[in-house]
Amino acid sequence: MRFARRHSDSSLGWVHAAVFNAMLLALPLMAANAIAGIFAANDFPVTPRAAALEATRAEIISRFEALKTRDDTARARWAQLVDDQLRAKEMSAARGFLLAAPQMLDERDSKAVLQAAPQAVPFGSEDEQLVGAALLFLPNDVRVRYETATRPADMPPMVLISEDEGDAAQAAPAVASDEDSAPADLQSVSANGLGTSSNFSVLGTMADLAPRAREWASIETDENGRAEGGFLLRITGLGLVAEAHDATRGRRVAQATSLLRTAYRAGRLQPGFQSRLDHEVELALPASVLRGHLAEGGSALLTTEQQAGLLETALVETVNPDGLAPLLSDFVQVNAIIDAVGPVAGLSLIEHVRSQTELRKMRLISQAGGDRAIALETLVGRDVLHTARTGIELSRENVLEVMGLAATAMALFWLLLSTMRRYMNSPIRPFSYE
Repeated sequence: MRFARRHSDSSLGWVHAAVFNAMLLALPLMAANAIAGIFAANDFPVTPRAAALEATRAEIISRFEALKTRDDTARARWAQLVDDQLRAKEMSAARGFLLAAPQMLDERDSKAVLQAAPQAVPFGSEDEQLVGAALLFLPNDVRVRYETATRPADMPPMVLISEDEGDAAQAAPAVASDEDSAPADLQSVSANGLGTSSNFSVLGTMADLAPRAREWASIETDENGRAEGGFLLRITGLGLVAEAHDATRGRRVAQATSLLRTAYRAGRLQPGFQSRLDHEVELALPASVLRGHLAEGGSALLTTEQQAGLLETALVETVNPDGLAPLLSDFVQVNAIIDAVGPVAGLSLIEHVRSQTELRKMRLISQAGGDRAIALETLVGRDVLHTARTGIELSRENVLEVMGLAATAMALFWLLLSTMRRYMNSPIRPFSYE
């Protein structure tokens, strides 16, 4: 009877040992699978998740806190940053620094800004209230400069200036005479850089493009079969064709092509991203096919209107619908950036992009941070990409995987306790100490 019990315990011990070892091997595999499911390789999808937006916004705010000076110069440095952006006509960045006032000012001023916000703009949004309160902590000349720059042209001045502040008031109009840092294409788009611009376009007309198209068609190609100026011509033509044939979606295509065209002309595209765009434009509008269509209908005797009509026909006949998808996917991201921060500020963000993943990151940053992201970009440059966060948003599968992992860990712990209990109750132990 005792032998049968020992034999049963021995068999049960082997089973426990086998199950324990199997679960010990399975536990890290299950953990790796759960982590991979939560933090997937495709961690920046086409459309940012709500959790990613919230996490990225929190990271941007924390970056401003890390940049805050720890001495009595915090307010002076913050005011100087606002003033520098005003003089450079970077209004989105200036407003971003105003929004970052609670993070960049010392503790006493930060609390005062937050307390004054509800009374500063009683019926405004949270950001408007914060800007209104932050303006109170600027020097008079900087505050006047900001209010002058953001006031609509047909609105009279709302700030009363005393005689002692006369010099500051006279200095404010000088902002308009400063040299504009934005490319010429964008100078007429936004006077202050605030808000969105869903109808932003600097493509011109098909008649403007026709002479350049005829000239491009006559240029000899290099050893790779490419002719200089082909990218600008084709992306401009694509935007014009889309704008003419689709009133709604065409405007979005024209908006994205306008910003990319401006960035290309200004030399503000990273080589990697520029190569990607070159490839995508070639897929959508093959250069050799377009040059062939232009050569067939080209004639110096045609009027400008006739040349424009031939160019539009050539573009329509050249467009490859199957090759448009990658380019249109990038246009979606570019449009989202423009809608979030405007075309002028959007150009400052686009110039740091090197790949499609970074383009999605920049969209996430622009939508999460808005003008705060533009202000941070002026301080850290390309490092602003490091503020992008995926956020944790568990799906049903992720929850089940985590529950399975927890159940496996609990079962493993139970087997360990059971084995130890059996060992302590065993009449024969491997080691015995007197």
